[in-house]
Amino acid sequence: MDFIQYQKFLDNQWKQLEQRIQDDEDFQKAGKAKIQISEEFFFTLDISGLPGLLITTKNLKKIDKNLIPNCKSWNIEVFDNLLVMTLKKQEYNIFFRDITNLILTKINLSKINKEESVNFFFTNLSSAKNFFDSDSLPKPLSSEKETGLFGELIILSQFINKKYPDKDALNYWTGPYQKHDFTSPNILLETKTSKQTVKKIVQTSSNDQLSPIFEKPLYLSFVQIETDPSGKTLKMLVNEIIEKFEKTSDFLINDFHIKLRHSGYYETHSDSYSEKYSFKGCNFYLISKSFPHIANLKEPESIFDLSITYKIDLDKCEEFRISEEELLKDL
Repeated sequence: MDFIQYQKFLDNQWKQLEQRIQDDEDFQKAGKAKIQISEEFFFTLDISGLPGLLITTKNLKKIDKNLIPNCKSWNIEVFDNLLVMTLKKQEYNIFFRDITNLILTKINLSKINKEESVNFFFTNLSSAKNFFDSDSLPKPLSSEKETGLFGELIILSQFINKKYPDKDALNYWTGPYQKHDFTSPNILLETKTSKQTVKKIVQTSSNDQLSPIFEKPLYLSFVQIETDPSGKTLKMLVNEIIEKFEKTSDFLINDFHIKLRHSGYYETHSDSYSEKYSFKGCNFYLISKSFPHIANLKEPESIFDLSITYKIDLDKCEEFRISEEELLKDL
């Protein structure tokens, strides 16, 4: 099965499980029902509607228990050859099913089985832990984060993908996980996006985000967009990239969805992003040692975890600006 077919299969299994616990008195008395997804994984659902997973293994010793993430919103119990995972909070239902479906789809596409698939599942689940540890549900992206993601996807699709094939371009999009938005074999690239087309002002998220202190050369891409009724919404841009990846590989579609989730983009919120934008242009800068940054910051011994943000006027940084051709050459 391809990505779309397997996602439909999993959605259908959840629906069957809901129907099963609704109609069958034996399941109602037991308080929980299960349905098999693969040799190792079963979906579970209790009578209160809380979903979960039952994971079987013939050799529990091969499961790396250090990979099993503790979290406020789910409970994981380990028995002889069985791991039982149950969601604690009903309001996380949609998000739990969504991320679980994506990880299981990746396991299926990669044809990972037995204990390897269990370790793989928990490794990928750990990266989603922050959402389920939060005291509040994932909310639609703020206007600032929506704009930021729009700009990152512009750089991914119109620049990174210009030099590298789809698979590499997507792999180099590291914004959902790492300090900088893109990490190629040669450089780091940070993206800042602005809806203001007059002044070029960027704000750092930390004192060293745009500092020349990293092992690889650091570059800045400044994306300018503007509100435009004939432009694209964030959802339209996401779907455009998905359609492109569909021609290449189901793996790419699945990985793209997972990275979107880690960026805070969920399908259930996608209609909230109704603003349309058009791409006005992009300027690139080399963050050299003389690029304006805070250097040699020394704090008293009693102060730790110091973080300073500041704004940079890029109109006063013309000497550091490079052409698109120069960036692509270094990229």
